[in-house]
Amino acid sequence: MLHEISLAGVLLPPLLPAIVVALLLFVPLHWGISRVDGYRFFWHPALAGLCLFLILLALALWAGLVWSSHG
Repeated sequence: MLHEISLAGVLLPPLLPAIVVALLLFVPLHWGISRVDGYRFFWHPALAGLCLFLILLALALWAGLVWSSHG
């Protein structure tokens, strides 16, 4: 179960850590794919980037839920 994160009395959404992890993984992957011009193989490069971010977000959520259930 996801719960709010309290930071100095301010409640933050429970997805925030997963979004931060996904962004930290997305930026170097996006840079690498752009550097080798890998987005040219996709019909819509922006949608390919969005899909990559959503896949990384789903993996971060899954890893977080698995990690929290063991702890």
